[in-house]
Amino acid sequence: MTFGERVQAVAKKGFTERQARFLTTVMLQTGVCVPRQYARFCGIVYGAKTRKFFDKLVRLQYASVYDCRHNRARIYHVNQRALYAAIGDADSRLRKPVTLNHAIQRLMVLDAIVEDPDLVWLGTADEKAAHLLALTRIEEADLPHVSVGEGEARTVRYFPDRLPIGIHLAGRGVAVYVVTDQSLDDFRVFLERHAALVRALSAWTLRIVVPPQFPDIAQRAKQVVWNQLLTPLRTEVLDELRWYFEQLRSHPTPSRSDDLDERFYEAREAFSAPRFKALYRAWKQDGEPSLASAGSRAISRRGQRRRGAYRDSRARSPIRPSRPPGCRRVSERLSSSQLGALAPGRLGRSDVASICDSP
Repeated sequence: MTFGERVQAVAKKGFTERQARFLTTVMLQTGVCVPRQYARFCGIVYGAKTRKFFDKLVRLQYASVYDCRHNRARIYHVNQRALYAAIGDADSRLRKPVTLNHAIQRLMVLDAIVEDPDLVWLGTADEKAAHLLALTRIEEADLPHVSVGEGEARTVRYFPDRLPIGIHLAGRGVAVYVVTDQSLDDFRVFLERHAALVRALSAWTLRIVVPPQFPDIAQRAKQVVWNQLLTPLRTEVLDELRWYFEQLRSHPTPSRSDDLDERFYEAREAFSAPRFKALYRAWKQDGEPSLASAGSRAISRRGQRRRGAYRDSRARSPIRPSRPPGCRRVSERLSSSQLGALAPGRLGRSDVASICDSP
């Protein structure tokens, strides 16, 4: 089913097209939502129409409602089987009960989506693969994936992060990432996994959603993107890195190996930065293509040909935090060739930082 067909199927349940578009988006992406996100998605004032819509969802048992701590907000979990069956996904994992922490992470994903409701937001791995293979020249083997095993026993799972990808009618791709690790090591692995896709897209945006407990992550995330994606490695560095990775794989416990010389320990010190640790994980999985990607200048060269842009827009929080003083929410667009300093923003709910290769 196409997105439009799903919207029409939901509308037949007694919803307007606008309501059906929102519900379809929620069921495909997060399973949970809050009223202000509906108002933002539709571009309307949060008022009586919004409250009436959510009262209807609960009354007809299309959704369950959960009170947040201190009763400051209510989270709505769209979970009725018949409604999911209408979009062809009656057994969706998003129907299952969810903890508060996971619900908040999903709300953060939806908050990034409602910033651009007109994009085509891809949810399932099959949808992402079909659209991106048709839209770009990327090979299936280069789509974001993880693999287990070797040879005939090797199995591949595509788009393992289960995060939405948006496609603009003009071809721009928007990848969403929710920060859960303050060290940003997982974010580096995410970038390595998506590097080939970023190169294949005619234009790209990384939309990074930051929880309140990491108030300074947006600036650091920008630096990670610059370091991991936009700084290609020289040939001589790649040659030495390839040798080091091969030695590291064959000597998983260097301290117990007697055949390692000074070159290995010098290389270990030189390649101790987080970038190379993430690259080693990619290399163990995919081998030489990961190093070729690290040396490619396609992304950085394209960014250097384009002018930068900066936008700071402020939006209201989807739900109120359970502890003061809250957190910041700032949406920014930055050129990949001119990643300037992020503005501090305004106290709000969360940071949503968008880093892109052109205005």
